[in-house]
Amino acid sequence: MQMFSRLLFISSIVLLTGCAGMPSINWGGKQPVVPEPIIKTVTEYKTLEIYQPPLPQAINLEDVQFFVITEKNKDEKIAELEKLQSGAFVLMGLTPQGYENMAFNLQEIRRYILEQKEIILYYRKATQEDTDTDSEDWLEKNEELSSEQLTKD
Repeated sequence: MQMFSRLLFISSIVLLTGCAGMPSINWGGKQPVVPEPIIKTVTEYKTLEIYQPPLPQAINLEDVQFFVITEKNKDEKIAELEKLQSGAFVLMGLTPQGYENMAFNLQEIRRYILEQKEIILYYRKATQEDTDTDSEDWLEKNEELSSEQLTKD
């Protein structure tokens, strides 16, 4: 019985493992040569078309008229202002420091607009397909587009 159980154990191990533990034997025939597959990599570049809107129209500022009123010319300037304003006399004052602050603020607005324009031109150049066109050419073209828009309105 003990012999039978050993035989059963060994045969079950051989059956379970099969021929996995044995090396493959070449009986003199050549191994078939499997050609390696050829892998081709094709890169296709597509340019992304980005809409380039025109710059906003230039700022058209109105003239501002300042009157300097002193003790000597007070009556004359009041009469002049009443004539300009159809009989109403309204006076708005601005201190010299207030005037300097207003001038500084306008200069800051100008600086900010110029910096924004440079940023727009930078991104326009970075996203533009046509690398031959520089920012000056584009500004001229934008000027023409803006004048066309003004004539349509």
